[in-house]
Amino acid sequence: MSHGPSEDTIASNDSRTANEQTARDGPSPTVPAGKSVTELTIKAVLIGLALNVVLLTANMYLGMRSGMTISASIPAAVISMGVFYALRNAGIGGTILENNIVQTMTSAGEALAAGVIFTIAGVTFLDQPIDIAGTAAVAVLGGLLGILFMIPMRRYLIVDKHEELPYPEGTACADVLEAGSQGEGGVKLISLGFLVSFVYMWPASGMAAFKTTIQTAFSAGQTRGFAIGGDFTPALIGVGYIIGPKIAGYVFGGGLIAWMMLIPLLITGGFVPEAAADATLMTQANAVWDEYIRYVGAGAMIVGGFYAILSMSGTIRDALATAMADLRGSATTETEQQRRTQRDLPMKLVVIGAAVIALALVAIPQVQVGLLGGVIAVAATFLFVAVSAYLVGVVGSSSNPVSGMAVATILIAALALKSTGVTDPVVVLVTASVVAIAAAVAGDTSQDLKTGYLLGATPRNQQIAQMIGIAISALFAGWVLSFFHQAYGIGSETIPAPQAGMMALISEGVLTGTAQWGMILIGAVFAIVLILMDVPVLPFAVGIYLPITLATPIFLGGLLRAGIDWYVARNDDEDGTVEEHTTYRGRIIAAGLITGEAIMGIVIGALYILEIGAASGAPFPLGFGAETQTILGVVALVALVGIFTVGVLRGPQTVDT
Repeated sequence: MSHGPSEDTIASNDSRTANEQTARDGPSPTVPAGKSVTELTIKAVLIGLALNVVLLTANMYLGMRSGMTISASIPAAVISMGVFYALRNAGIGGTILENNIVQTMTSAGEALAAGVIFTIAGVTFLDQPIDIAGTAAVAVLGGLLGILFMIPMRRYLIVDKHEELPYPEGTACADVLEAGSQGEGGVKLISLGFLVSFVYMWPASGMAAFKTTIQTAFSAGQTRGFAIGGDFTPALIGVGYIIGPKIAGYVFGGGLIAWMMLIPLLITGGFVPEAAADATLMTQANAVWDEYIRYVGAGAMIVGGFYAILSMSGTIRDALATAMADLRGSATTETEQQRRTQRDLPMKLVVIGAAVIALALVAIPQVQVGLLGGVIAVAATFLFVAVSAYLVGVVGSSSNPVSGMAVATILIAALALKSTGVTDPVVVLVTASVVAIAAAVAGDTSQDLKTGYLLGATPRNQQIAQMIGIAISALFAGWVLSFFHQAYGIGSETIPAPQAGMMALISEGVLTGTAQWGMILIGAVFAIVLILMDVPVLPFAVGIYLPITLATPIFLGGLLRAGIDWYVARNDDEDGTVEEHTTYRGRIIAAGLITGEAIMGIVIGALYILEIGAASGAPFPLGFGAETQTILGVVALVALVGIFTVGVLRGPQTVDT
């Protein structure tokens, strides 16, 4: 593993000490708990704030254009490494923990962007203007609530569940930062993954030379609408490799149930939206997924979320008990004497902060959720912060179904608010916005805390950095959203904002009685069956909710991991050295794949914002036909898998692990 000392470099008595600590607290961090290293500095904060605004802007544009944002933790770490490298050449040093603070603050902008564009942007579909002050208020309250509710869960999810929850981006980010500060071999591995991914995505997204998305729909006898396919990008394959075949298999299993069982049954039964009645079979499958299946996934996630909370009830109860003891001033000295790497912000701040935010949600006029909406927002936030923090540990931040949690909140809030006579869907949408932003931020915070846990950072410093990043992001979010609406029009062909449109539609649908409650019930029952079978609910629910084009490449990455591990195990030495080095190389290269695609996504987003190249589609299209693009896409995918496999098996052997 890459986060502990090797047997050749540590004395036997030190090994016993390290092993005892590992048994208590997980792997030995890069920076030991007893070592003091420069961390939360003005230099790191300033660099983090600058990068925060840049990635906030890029991800808001990309999210409204494609319906998905890109996790910014890894690209932020890479950019930060470059900045600190330049500073070192100028005689200004920087530590690995300062670098970690920068990526923590930077990724806060991307996380907040996801929650804002998936929900608040939906007010434009309801013929309402963008309220800049209101957007800032909702964003900062939701973001801070997400961080605060994550604090009491950190020990359980990050430390106690270390082996169970890989947190792919968080682990990969730690590998990136370690490799940048350690040997030359790690840098070469990162560079290989980065360059392959960066070069791969330019002709794909920048020039439309080949398709990354390959999908088809077909019939079998009288049953119509079977659909399969994948968006085979380097980042999704890298995520699948990092999380491994088991979890990737659960996600893919949910996708198969949705696209190879439920959708064909609905299409064959005539449940096709009127607008897609005369369209191609693939278009019909997508329309049925959008109209019905997402509700099934939302229903499964609601039950899975409550079950996750129930499973964590002991930990949450202990955390709340500690908070109450802290409030009464009767906290034990054990808490005060915790090692540096286990110090969180005080529970007193969590309780008081959450109470103040709950009051602000009701009192601030621009938020306009009312008393009942505020209660629902806080309660749903507590639930979905836990769900989000768990989910990103399974499938990563890029596949975190924030919009699914927002849908669940909309369904609950609209039903409750409708019973009190509320008819304005904007109230429902803003209530869901608080939850969506909090869930997105909590997912990002948990990834960052995982990175810090592996590196030996101080959780309290990371939590402070995250709060600063959220505050700055919130101030800019309304302006950025308003700018894009004025420049392009949210809902236009350039920035269709599909998630925001769906949220607005559901908000209106529930208030007017047209929501798909039957599908929600089906998803809930399906989740109950999985629980009775002792099968993880949330990965399956994610697979149902996500397009099959996301589940398939993640599964491919998991299969690559399984195949490479099997091959290496056959040729491994008895001490497992070969397998250990191969696992490390694979994870580092996978991190490079995620980084390269994320950076290229930002580059292309900047081209659109600066109006360089074509206004729609690829900036510099080559004009190839669809058939040629598909053939070249298959060739490119085979080449990508081949290069990745060779890199993992034949990469540098001298790597600091």
